[in-house]
Amino acid sequence: MRQITLVLLLFLLASCGQPLVTTTPPPSRPLGQRTPRTTSIVPTHATAAVEEKTPTELPVPSVEPTAVPTPTIVLPTPSPTPAVIITPQTVPQTNEQRWRAQELNRQVFDPPRLYVAQGPVSLLWFDPVTGQTLEIGTLIGTFPVQAQFTLREGNHPAFEVAYRINGDFGLTAISDAVKQRMNAAGYTESVEAFVLQSDAIQPK
Repeated sequence: MRQITLVLLLFLLASCGQPLVTTTPPPSRPLGQRTPRTTSIVPTHATAAVEEKTPTELPVPSVEPTAVPTPTIVLPTPSPTPAVIITPQTVPQTNEQRWRAQELNRQVFDPPRLYVAQGPVSLLWFDPVTGQTLEIGTLIGTFPVQAQFTLREGNHPAFEVAYRINGDFGLTAISDAVKQRMNAAGYTESVEAFVLQSDAIQPK
């Protein structure tokens, strides 16, 4: 027993001369936490094929265009265009032209011819302003005729007679109303009057 104790002391003394080797245990891990494993992924044939393609070579999914319905435009029914009636502009007639329009088939006598009224005959005048025929007075005896024609109103044969206002055929005091109508038509000195042909009027 004593010998054993000495051997232990010698061993302890021998150990004190050498550096103490300390083994540090690995750090403890929390329970339940596993050490991550490194996994090497070996590329398959399909994966390598995808990596070899460029972005432009990737398949583009085809998109069917959506048909957009065309809007239906309903135009208003055009209204019928009214017929355009063009009325030609007429130049106003002068008083003499209106009077000439009453003389159909006018035949001028040059020089004037003399006729005799064997009885009282009405001397007439056409008012071109109103379109009325007025009586100047009556004449009897010889009078000059400068033309013959057919009066439009009634188609009566007539003789055209020049008359100096208040100066010829003894008709020197005609009605003031007739004289005013003559002046309003632009006649102040003389007018073209007429008599209707009849058996009472004969050539001289």
